Amino acid sequence: MADTLRSRLRRPVLAAGLALCLLAPQAAQAAGDDLKLNLCKQVLSRMLCKKISEFGYVGKLDEGVYIVSVFYASKNSEMLCAVTTDGQVIVQDRTWRAMRRVVPYELDSEGRCLVTHYSSPDCPAKGEAKACPPKGPQDAKEQAKETFWNRPVPRILEEEYKAMSGREQNSTAAQPPAEGGEK
Repeated sequence: MADTLRSRLRRPVLAAGLALCLLAPQAAQAAGDDLKLNLCKQVLSRMLCKKISEFGYVGKLDEGVYIVSVFYASKNSEMLCAVTTDGQVIVQDRTWRAMRRVVPYELDSEGRCLVTHYSSPDCPAKGEAKACPPKGPQDAKEQAKETFWNRPVPRILEEEYKAMSGREQNSTAAQPPAEGGEK
């Protein structure tokens, strides 16, 4: 009886543990096509030293594998870009097949954005490339709150003082004059 109870209790614990182990790769899978395609274009722009706007989306071969067009090496070229669930962006020239690069990426600390630290010595763009999902209404509220508290305290106090004195002037101006005043 005790053994069957233990085995029944282990199943949910094992299932929860397995689910947690699978969540990290699933986060990359859960990232939408727009997010993965954005990461591909950023890696390609650093690799070929071109602007992101110069890359065009042609199509999707498979889950996480995109065809991107660009004018490169005096002709239009198509690049294959795959964003894998194990943290790699694989880029290959579809036209020549001679160029193939594997660039690691990771999730940021919040688990929302895909980040890579790739840079080419020939290209001036340095630092991290970050692809994030579009911001929603909740993100706008958090950004406003963060912007408020990132200001110097004297400026916050000065703005609050101006707002308070403006309210006091408006409330006294709205009061009607007292009747039966001086004669």
